[in-house]
Amino acid sequence: MVTVLRLRIGVLLLSFAIVVYVSLGAFQTDVTHGIHDAFIRNHSQFYVQPLNTYVNSTNIIRSVQNEQMWLSDQNFTVIQREFYLYLASRLRDTPYPGVENFTRYVIAQSGLKPLTGVKKLRPDFGPVLNDVTFYRYPIAIQSCQSRIFSNNATTLFVAIISAPSYFHKRKIIRQTWLRDLKMRSDLGSVNLVGYAFVVGLPENEEIQKQIEEENETYRDILQIEMIDHYYNLTVKVVGLLNWMNDYCSQVDFVLKIDDDVYVNTKNFLTVIRSLNASEQSNYGSIVDSPPLRGTLVKGKWYISWDDWPWSNYPMYFSGAAVILPGCTIAPLLAAAQTIPYLPFDDTFLTGLCTSKAGIKVRDSYWLFVAWVEDVPNPCDVYTTVTWLTVSVEHLNRSHWATKDFYENLTQCILEESDGTNRTADPMEDLVFSFSV
Repeated sequence: MVTVLRLRIGVLLLSFAIVVYVSLGAFQTDVTHGIHDAFIRNHSQFYVQPLNTYVNSTNIIRSVQNEQMWLSDQNFTVIQREFYLYLASRLRDTPYPGVENFTRYVIAQSGLKPLTGVKKLRPDFGPVLNDVTFYRYPIAIQSCQSRIFSNNATTLFVAIISAPSYFHKRKIIRQTWLRDLKMRSDLGSVNLVGYAFVVGLPENEEIQKQIEEENETYRDILQIEMIDHYYNLTVKVVGLLNWMNDYCSQVDFVLKIDDDVYVNTKNFLTVIRSLNASEQSNYGSIVDSPPLRGTLVKGKWYISWDDWPWSNYPMYFSGAAVILPGCTIAPLLAAAQTIPYLPFDDTFLTGLCTSKAGIKVRDSYWLFVAWVEDVPNPCDVYTTVTWLTVSVEHLNRSHWATKDFYENLTQCILEESDGTNRTADPMEDLVFSFSV
């Protein structure tokens, strides 16, 4: 009852605050607004065709009417900044009230204005806050559309999120799990229609020159025209969604993976074969962590009370390893167009955007494990799909530990419910269950 009461009070206070038009000329813009100004507002002249061909005219008219009412002067009241801050402070530590109220809060807090002249990808999603189709790609890979219908196997695109200067990580990935995945594709286990290491712009010309030379050799770099920095990861991921939507939207599945994650390709393909590519769901491992803040809390995951006043985040996945059916790319991109950017890309994409787009969040603990031993033990290899590595050497050792297990050089001994032991069969396809 206490939690419900606090939620109701919080929503009532937020409902009052979000109808406020605040004159914030001297108000320091928050991190989210800063990202928006730096990379979005200055590129609003770039357009693509809208994705709303399936939205009928009645829905379009209704959405226009709703937006006009949402932007009407009747919904805005000018108040003093001090009073607004008082109202906002009353939201502190109340339960997260949903993506729509988050959007209204940021608009009231920062004075963020809807963009004009930008085509809406989904009119029913509300006003456009981010131009998600402006992106340029100084280095790009070939479109995967022509390779999607080459056979009847499940089609897959792999997007490896990488930092510009991480040349050694990209090299070891090409030599380990990515090579294994390509071999399995050649054998027909899956149709790998494309893959790319997704990078932004480096801070110096020498690294950029090395990236261009790397791409001349491997032809697997997708570079997005934005400064590559941790707090710009949301901008980077949206740039990936935009490229996917234009050049690979008909693929069955996308694996979005970080360059410090090892992929057990046998278990991964077992998972892929068990999923329905037409289902509006995303797949990953849920993070259960509250917002980190306080005078002693700093670091890349810190967020202030002003930027996020609530006690919890929406349900979201670790962004290190996520499976996205191709059919969810367009609605995720459309959602990203209408939600203020949050610097944490996993919370933004798999928390806020999935909620806005009506996409299910389906969780499996074993899809991504955040810790394994320095040399992964055989049972970790047997039961896990992907795991975090702490160095290039750890990633390489993970590969050899995986290879040894599947070649029967090491064994996983499992204890049964009756107390007896059995040796795990490396050729067995496990069942990886996801929450409904």
